[in-house]
Amino acid sequence: MTEINDQLLLLNHQIRQTEHSLTIARKRKTWSNVSLFLGPVFILLLYILLWIPNLSDSIVVAIYIPAVPVALSFALSAFYLKRTPGGQPTQRHGSPGSWLSRAIHGDPRRPSEGDLELELARLRDTRKLVVAREDVPAKVRRVTYKEDAYSDVDQLRSESRGYRRVNNALQGIIIIGSLAATGVSGVAAEWAELRWATLGITFLVGISSGFMGYFKYKERSFYLQQTADAIESEWEAVEIGVGRYKHIDNEEGRLAEFVEEVHRLKSEQKKRQQNLEQPPESRNSAE
Repeated sequence: MTEINDQLLLLNHQIRQTEHSLTIARKRKTWSNVSLFLGPVFILLLYILLWIPNLSDSIVVAIYIPAVPVALSFALSAFYLKRTPGGQPTQRHGSPGSWLSRAIHGDPRRPSEGDLELELARLRDTRKLVVAREDVPAKVRRVTYKEDAYSDVDQLRSESRGYRRVNNALQGIIIIGSLAATGVSGVAAEWAELRWATLGITFLVGISSGFMGYFKYKERSFYLQQTADAIESEWEAVEIGVGRYKHIDNEEGRLAEFVEEVHRLKSEQKKRQQNLEQPPESRNSAE
């Protein structure tokens, strides 16, 4: 039994490492897409700025000095991240060449997102086979589930932060864009060329508002954070024996109660997520 427990601990450690590397790969992919979008947008805006008449040279220089490095940084970041995708490097020492060489030829040290997903699925299947083949007691399975629950809390909170950042960014665009559109429309009476800027800002505000209303980023973030807090509260309660667990004397009973409650919380979160994935008209009819 000790050998089985050691094997399960090793598999759990490998699973957490693979999950961490997969998270890094997905973040790098997200930032590469963001940089790939913002780089050309900044360059296009700077190019359009040159064609605005009656714009003094001092204003152009004041805008170009901070904007050009930012645009180049986005462009270089997009190039580097697209050429070197993947998760955490597998080789900690002995870097194969400079960052420029890796950007041109790729980085063989980084496993791709697809390879990491396949490796994670393989490790999880291996853990299932070990548990099934060796007839691991229910207590060991519940303890494993309990320890995995805390990593689920980190994953839920990470997803919640991601949705919250998107919601805050879109909300900021709406607030700043609304004020900017009002100000630019007042100045457009003297400079007719600024009417296109008003149209562009209003269009951007409308897109942001539509995305927030359709995809429900705020609600997604709230439900994920709520589930993470509930699981963490249950985890702490079973650790110190309070709440629903204070009247349960044996550890196996507390573990069974904990597993049942966490399973219920995860099921409710999946149902809420499925409800948010539906179109607005389907959500309204379901309610």
